[in-house]
Amino acid sequence: MKQREIMMYTVMGVSATVFNWIAYSLLVAHMSVELANGFSWLITLVFAFVTNKIYVFESRSWEKNVVIREALSFATARGITGFLEVAGQPQIYKMGLNQPLFGVDGLVAKITVCLALVLVNYISTKFIFIRVSKRNVKTV
Repeated sequence: MKQREIMMYTVMGVSATVFNWIAYSLLVAHMSVELANGFSWLITLVFAFVTNKIYVFESRSWEKNVVIREALSFATARGITGFLEVAGQPQIYKMGLNQPLFGVDGLVAKITVCLALVLVNYISTKFIFIRVSKRNVKTV
């Protein structure tokens, strides 16, 4: 079970990361690095919540209260790392890691920050879904 969870988290995490980079790459052509980074993070937050809920932690309840609690907890935890990503990427970019990759301005800095936050996101997400799931288990 633990190996499956880690494998699925890795697959969904890589998917979310690629999704984030693609969204960023599309957005940065039309707006500043900072705005593109913020909007790509927000769009990816929704994608990551749904994929983590369904495929990684197998939270099967779609009851309104459960989903709201999970989503708020998830968004709060990811908000902290999201802030680090949104604030960190432009800073790393300004510090000299501003080389384009595949013709996308700031992508090297974005990749660097994203990779650094993967472990933090796993631990915080696991804590959220385990905690919320335990609240929803009914004892007989």
